[in-house]
Amino acid sequence: MDTGTGVKGIIRKEDRFLVLVKHDGSFDLPGGRVEEGESIKAALHREIHEETGLKVDIKETVGKWSFPPKPNFVVNGITFACIYLKGTVELCDEHTNYFWAGIDKIQRLTFSREIQRHFKYMYPSYCK
Repeated sequence: MDTGTGVKGIIRKEDRFLVLVKHDGSFDLPGGRVEEGESIKAALHREIHEETGLKVDIKETVGKWSFPPKPNFVVNGITFACIYLKGTVELCDEHTNYFWAGIDKIQRLTFSREIQRHFKYMYPSYCK
């Protein structure tokens, strides 16, 4: 089975977090695949900038995940806590909308089980 590496970032700006909205209406975090020869953190900086136009400070790992996007291929990924540094959100074609949400609103959103676990790691009081 072939594998790839993916990255995602939970971006915090003051007391709110960036949530992206996909074309199907589901919620997402910025991220993507690590390219050959690219470090994991360089890939996350690139993906965040491509998808949002933002600059961030990448902090600690908050979780790991995997999913099979197609038969005989698995993406193994890492989610990092990130702090907003500068920029105005400018979305790429992958997402239709975005918003900044406090942890109270994050608790009411439907994310994948992996993303829910990553918020729980960052905020033990977060419960779904």
